[in-house]
Amino acid sequence: MSDHERLDVRVVRDYGLSRRKAQDAIGAGQVDVGSVRMRDAGHRVSPLEPVSYNPNRRRDETIRLSLETAYQDEHLAIVDKPPGLLTVPTDGGMHDDCVLSRLRADMTRVRGPRTYVGALHRLDRGTSGLVAVALSRECHAAGRAAFRDHAFLRRYLALVEGVPKNASGTIDLPIADEYESGKRHIARDEDEPSRHAITHYRVKERFPSSALLEVELDTGRQHQIRLHLRAIGHPIVGDGVYGRKERSWGSRPFLHACKLAFPHPLTGQPIDCESDPPKDFADALKRLRAGASRR
Repeated sequence: MSDHERLDVRVVRDYGLSRRKAQDAIGAGQVDVGSVRMRDAGHRVSPLEPVSYNPNRRRDETIRLSLETAYQDEHLAIVDKPPGLLTVPTDGGMHDDCVLSRLRADMTRVRGPRTYVGALHRLDRGTSGLVAVALSRECHAAGRAAFRDHAFLRRYLALVEGVPKNASGTIDLPIADEYESGKRHIARDEDEPSRHAITHYRVKERFPSSALLEVELDTGRQHQIRLHLRAIGHPIVGDGVYGRKERSWGSRPFLHACKLAFPHPLTGQPIDCESDPPKDFADALKRLRAGASRR
């Protein structure tokens, strides 16, 4: 399987489309693998398998969502959340602008007022990237069960202060149940009520006073990555809550959910979505790389 590649990558290479347009064409049913219409951008294809793009084929009728979409079918959508947007409403904030409210409005225009949307997991307001949302009750129930069974691969990019000594590592620190001054914290001892939390990281790129990490979760506690990276002395750049108060790099933590892979909750079909960092994150990396190259 090492020579296999994602279908969207193959379409980009063979037909010169952007990654986003390739994923859109696949989702619209305009790409075939052999004689089979394939709608999964993450499907792995071998170099010997013929892949054809048919731009003149009538697009499959799907509900057009107002957020960038990495995957969509009648039961499930994976959207690319921009930084600054809530995933779900805050307590008491029924009318908050968030991923769920936008998708509910999109779906209601087609399915009517009884439409259903439910988040399978959440990202913090400042975190950008991939979020899975169920578009049916049965998908939501099955998807939440899959999350509890750790069937989802969640990978993030995190720009952190300082450079970790080790090229990779695992952080296994419980997160306390109680908040202090509106913040979560690492449990102080085994008697404090807390939840098990495990984070894996790998240094992807080093800069003079910061580093780009690739992070994966075994558990999904609120603020887990932010807390765990601070605990090892490398808070996320831009995190005004768990890092430095001054945020010269921007107004949000540079944390991006770049990969989401799991079996479809209802069909078992492998879903594999990837997302590039948004402009603010990409620009920060460009500045760091330019500064490193001048040294």
